[in-house]
Amino acid sequence: MQPVLHKAEVLISKLKPRHLVISFFLLVLAFIMLWSASRIKRVTVDVDGEKQVMVTALASPWRVLEELEIEIEPEDKVTIKGFGNGGFFGELGENEAEIRIQSSVDVEIKADDMKYHVTVAEGDTVADALEISGLEVREHDFLNVDETEKLDQGDKIELTRVDYIITTEEETVPRDKTYRGTSLIANGRTVLLSYGKNGTRLKTYEQKVINGVYGERVLVSDEITKKPTNDIYVKGDGSAISPLDYGFEIVNGVPTTYEKVYTNVRATGYYAPYGAGTATGRLAQVGYVAVDPKIIPYGTKMWIVAHGNTGFVYGYALAADTGGAMLSGKNFVDLYYETYYECVLNGLRRVDVYILETPKD
Repeated sequence: MQPVLHKAEVLISKLKPRHLVISFFLLVLAFIMLWSASRIKRVTVDVDGEKQVMVTALASPWRVLEELEIEIEPEDKVTIKGFGNGGFFGELGENEAEIRIQSSVDVEIKADDMKYHVTVAEGDTVADALEISGLEVREHDFLNVDETEKLDQGDKIELTRVDYIITTEEETVPRDKTYRGTSLIANGRTVLLSYGKNGTRLKTYEQKVINGVYGERVLVSDEITKKPTNDIYVKGDGSAISPLDYGFEIVNGVPTTYEKVYTNVRATGYYAPYGAGTATGRLAQVGYVAVDPKIIPYGTKMWIVAHGNTGFVYGYALAADTGGAMLSGKNFVDLYYETYYECVLNGLRRVDVYILETPKD
């Protein structure tokens, strides 16, 4: 058996030179036809929205424009699609191409006390013109036209700058005076018990600035950041010290009914900070007094006035606490006050203690 290569050589040797030339010519012709067909394109040319279509094998978009006698100005915006990169075969298989030409228009932008003359393609938007000019529309700024609006020759865009200036001012809130009646001092006399403190308030103003022109300041918030505390005065008017009220009938400073009375006994005053406790577990407050529970049981309701009803009125009281002076018999009752100075004003007094109601076992 003869080798295959040898058979091919024999077959070729039998062909005539004329046949070889014809075969080569046909092969070249088929290649040219295939290449030419791949170069034929349907080209859409859009000039400012007016379109025309051309079927051509021209590989250059500029040749197409030349063929259609379309001239391009230096400022025109030209967009080309589907023409390849200029190689021998171009973009083989792409039969659609587009040439879009947008004529240039001149617009004016007024912003920041300046005028900007910008050239854009016809049909571009206000936003495009602002981008070209490098101008930014900030949060509070506004335009005389919408950013999406398309531009025509001679259009004018005005950008208005708007700023807000926020300022704060701190003011003093003056303290006031609080008066409360008392029977610790003579009628008509006034005594300062404690000084208060001034407070502070924070006012916030907003001022609108349009293109550098300042508008009126407007108060937008007014907040008390520190409440003032008042000066506290007591004024002699014969008022009872205790706020308690057990509803007994009092006539001329003396209860009309009571279980027992201790007359001309010693009464002092005491003070403890807010939240202090008592022997009975209650929180100390005006009206709660210290006693000897063997003499006056805890929970006993009382009425306490100066001996002989001579002006001082502690008023209703509850046996709620005790102390060494009471347990030793040195003192009969110790009266609670809100301030240390009232304790000083109380000093040592002779009082009558009316037992209104003792707790039931």
